[in-house]
Amino acid sequence: MPDKVKVLIVDDSAYMRVILKDMIAIEDDLEVIATARDGVEALAKIEEHSPDVVLLDIQMPKMDGLATLQRIMKERPTRVIMLSAMDKVDFDLPLRALEMGAVEFISKPGGPISVDIVKYQSSIARTLRDVSRAKIEALQLARAPIRTDAQRIKPRKTTEAGFKAIVIAASTGGPRALEYVFSRLPRDIPAAIFVIQHLPPMFSGSFSKRLNSVKGPRAVVATDDQKAMRGFAYVAPGGHHLVLTECTEGSAFMKLDDSRPVQFVRPSADVLFESAAKCFGKRLLAVVLTGMGMDGANGARAVKSAGGKVIIQDETTSVIFGMPKAVLDSGVADMVAPLKDIPAQIIKFLEE
Repeated sequence: MPDKVKVLIVDDSAYMRVILKDMIAIEDDLEVIATARDGVEALAKIEEHSPDVVLLDIQMPKMDGLATLQRIMKERPTRVIMLSAMDKVDFDLPLRALEMGAVEFISKPGGPISVDIVKYQSSIARTLRDVSRAKIEALQLARAPIRTDAQRIKPRKTTEAGFKAIVIAASTGGPRALEYVFSRLPRDIPAAIFVIQHLPPMFSGSFSKRLNSVKGPRAVVATDDQKAMRGFAYVAPGGHHLVLTECTEGSAFMKLDDSRPVQFVRPSADVLFESAAKCFGKRLLAVVLTGMGMDGANGARAVKSAGGKVIIQDETTSVIFGMPKAVLDSGVADMVAPLKDIPAQIIKFLEE
């Protein structure tokens, strides 16, 4: 990473451009090299300054954020963080932005002109640093259309030795990675799947619908005291840990836990993985996909100690190799695989 991360701020509000610039200027390793009022100006500034990261507002005149993002990824692929005002934005828009190549999104608390955004200075700075490490090649790969008519991998045989489960964790770059994995799995997969994707609470429903739209395992938002069933994928709702309880060889129940964040996140993969390891033991497969941070490493150790199996996404296809690398460094990964091979490895586990 260069000495300073070069940032371009794109927002139609002069106040937001000034306040964001002042917030970033506090950080010794971050630098605002330019600002822009709209998408048209942003494209010119990207060409002129070659920023490491673009902070891009979704709602703008002349050319909105999504249209600008599309042009950026087509003409001059760059790491982009979308800024979205949650007071009136369609909750599907940030997810569409991730699909189009954005690395991450940041919510503007309180609306398009956000006075309260200064309270999030440290987390925005951390996000800028993390996103500056995202691999542009992996972002471009992730932009490939998800084929809902793709050839799905079905198990040739399945063991009758109890209820099997898959736990999957992802963060930055995860929504597209998860859509790809689900698009290659059968609708009637003979296992229950539990998903941790780091997203704000308001996006849980939209995200589960997007997962469901690729016509793989049925994706729903997990609810308290819900019984897990084969063929379903349960997405942990934002703001709640997902814990598995009352486990037998034929079933498990889900509990939503509002205890403190773990590894700075809630839901946490560590919490889910550790409870799933106690539930399923050797009948559990843990998959850790692209994402920043270390969430999932401790949980993967618990899965391995209980006799389960651990697979991580490789560095080449990960947008950010933080979470998979943390598992790799812990020495418990049974396999490091490119994203395209992970669905087949899930099916192989179900056949064992």
